[in-house]
Amino acid sequence: MEFRILGPVEVVGDDGAPVALPAAKVRALLALLVVHRNTRAGVDALVDELWDDDPPATATKTLQVYVSQLRKALGRDRLETVGGGYLLRVDDEELDASRFELLAAQREWTRALALWRGPALADVRAESRACAAAADRLDEARLAAVEERVEADLVRGEHAGLVGELEQLAVQHPWRERLHALLMLALYRSGRQAEALEAYRRLREHLADELGLEPGRDLRELEQAILRQDASLHHAVPAAARTTERRRGRRPLLLVAAALAALAGAVAIAVARNGSNGGSDAELRTFVGKVENVLAQAHEGRAAVVKAVSAGQRCKIPLREAAADIEDARANRQSLLQQLAALAVPDDERARRVATLLQRATAASFAADLRYRRDFLRAHTCPPPLDAAAGRRADRLKRQFTTTFNPLARRFHAREWRPAEL
Repeated sequence: MEFRILGPVEVVGDDGAPVALPAAKVRALLALLVVHRNTRAGVDALVDELWDDDPPATATKTLQVYVSQLRKALGRDRLETVGGGYLLRVDDEELDASRFELLAAQREWTRALALWRGPALADVRAESRACAAAADRLDEARLAAVEERVEADLVRGEHAGLVGELEQLAVQHPWRERLHALLMLALYRSGRQAEALEAYRRLREHLADELGLEPGRDLRELEQAILRQDASLHHAVPAAARTTERRRGRRPLLLVAAALAALAGAVAIAVARNGSNGGSDAELRTFVGKVENVLAQAHEGRAAVVKAVSAGQRCKIPLREAAADIEDARANRQSLLQQLAALAVPDDERARRVATLLQRATAASFAADLRYRRDFLRAHTCPPPLDAAAGRRADRLKRQFTTTFNPLARRFHAREWRPAEL
């Protein structure tokens, strides 16, 4: 029997025929059991993961029905009841993610990538936070393997045939500097120097507009090397487009291991529906307190920006003064990014999700501030036309963040936040 999670969840029988699986929630349970294979998954943990800590009153009985349906599909010997939980028996060679891991370790990139049938856990990632987190990590492992395969192809001189694929990947992953570096190198080696520099310019503008950032040092050095037509570009892969020899070939392997460990760990710890154990509670409480401190500072800076934007739009102050006030508020908020980078996140999927969304929302908010400042400086009439796209993106991320964080805040009697306050 073969279990597949590198795409929609599938099971293939010994005869090569697909095994009919029930509805999405049952396939999500199968995914949880697959990655926690050969060890017991507690009933309470499975209930919490399947229903995201908000199970119906009949959740335990419903879980038993799901298990019964899986046993009917897979066979009773595969799925056992063990000590208040369930254990699914799956050998490493029966799981596509394990085979991908092995092939990535051997740098067999083409064979490893051929195992993928689409985004990981594509049909169940919306059914469970644990499935979504593992799917994201598996997809990251796939992308890292693609980068390694492209780099190997470049070393073999196959640059001309890579340009189209890399252009598409750069559009799909606009923040991925390594992909942009590989694209620049493939274009340059194909005799398309101007297009290589244009690819860099587009990335630089995108980073500046969306995040207020510059490309990394390695990518800037690659641009300079292209400008001076450095001879080394024809026979070497620059730092911006490669991994170090020590890590080469191991990154996808580590990412797959992290994905499976994250999902298995989420199931392994039985979290009671009214809270977790004392140690986890203490760590989460401390984390929530630190996030609250960051949010209080973010609220003060947000109020200053809103005041400046409002005054500028209503022509209460000169437009350049409004732009200067926005810049002052943004400069005062820069420490928030440093605090977020140093934030200790406990080993809890909700906390990791909160930290990720807070970083994204903060970066998007800073990018919106830069857009407003730019619009004020460029305007010749009042009220000035404002580009609201960055603000809408920031608002969307803030809503996602507060929706995720506020349940934790309620749990520890901390303040709950509205998106407009951040």
